[in-house]
Amino acid sequence: IMKKVIVAIPKGVQRCGVVAELTTQHWSPTEVNNSNELLTMLDENPRAVVIISIQFEMRRMQGLLRSIYRKHTRAKVILWTNSLACALDYKTRHPLVPGFFFRFVETDELIRGCHVVALGQRFSSPYLTASFKRFRQYAEKTCITIGLSNREQQIFQMVSLGLPVKEIAERLVISNKTVN
Repeated sequence: IMKKVIVAIPKGVQRCGVVAELTTQHWSPTEVNNSNELLTMLDENPRAVVIISIQFEMRRMQGLLRSIYRKHTRAKVILWTNSLACALDYKTRHPLVPGFFFRFVETDELIRGCHVVALGQRFSSPYLTASFKRFRQYAEKTCITIGLSNREQQIFQMVSLGLPVKEIAERLVISNKTVN
């Protein structure tokens, strides 16, 4: 049985390489070009693993993830990012996302990640695993966030990652003044 995977990566070399590697490893990849195609394919294949690049409809990523998990609470999404700050941000804001790839992924990591997530478990690239662990340890050791609301903690986390006020405001859909 070929395992289904939906590939939501912008057209180009990376997408071609991912599709080729998945095919040689007996996966059945389906390429999608926009969020509507992705949601339709997920409706047709709710058990499929979904690999989404952060560059895939970047401006709509937050809403897309909400749409996926609103309808498919057990969706098997692997988010592919090139930034540690972005990975931490999405891991914090979207705890249902079970998988994360970081930057350049070798074939064995690609296949292992798809297998692990397909089984309903969590997976992240080794660099991200270590970073998530350090971030968690830091968050547990500090008492600086005690007394802050959930929204204030989100803002604090993003500020501590070095994100500019404008970007934090855009990501959280709030004004610059509220962030300040």
